[in-house]
Amino acid sequence: MIPHGRPALTLDDVAARAGVSPSTWRRQHHAAFTAAVKPLPGSTRPLLYDAAQTDAHLTGQPIPHLPDEPHGQDLLTDAEVAAITGLTASTVRADATAGRLDPGTELHGRRWWTRAAAEARTARPTQYKGRTPGAKDRAPRRTAPDTRVSEIAAALTAAENGHGPAVTANTLATHYDISTRTAERLIAKARARRTS
Repeated sequence: MIPHGRPALTLDDVAARAGVSPSTWRRQHHAAFTAAVKPLPGSTRPLLYDAAQTDAHLTGQPIPHLPDEPHGQDLLTDAEVAAITGLTASTVRADATAGRLDPGTELHGRRWWTRAAAEARTARPTQYKGRTPGAKDRAPRRTAPDTRVSEIAAALTAAENGHGPAVTANTLATHYDISTRTAERLIAKARARRTS
């Protein structure tokens, strides 16, 4: 999270503020800096640091605290938005692409969303069906049995006993208003049901 009104810096930006090259910074100053100044919460690749905390460290002043109260204009990562909305980070990115969420802002090589946009997405009803995050059921969904299969099985039995006409794909296609290929599949299912 990048707090509202608090610019964020990469390590290269920190080195530039210190007036040294990034390689010199890593060799001589990085360990002391990271021991005193923690990265902003949720920042990864690149790690980001608060500019006010960085400047305080570089000038030998006490490190100021980050704001405690959330603000609507705080910038959040996809994972932080996901925690607020109850979605997954990949769904947050997909929603932003599809227009179901504010597109966000590109900053420091990644996309950020305001806390207000995340909260607005939480208040908005879901527009699509899908699995609930964290759902444990992995079994396929049950479908209602096709009543035509039992009817065809009964017709096949009747035809074998001489109590009805022969069952063909063409007659079934006409009777059920389906293709002959679908009728052949139904006959195969009916035969399999009779033998099981």
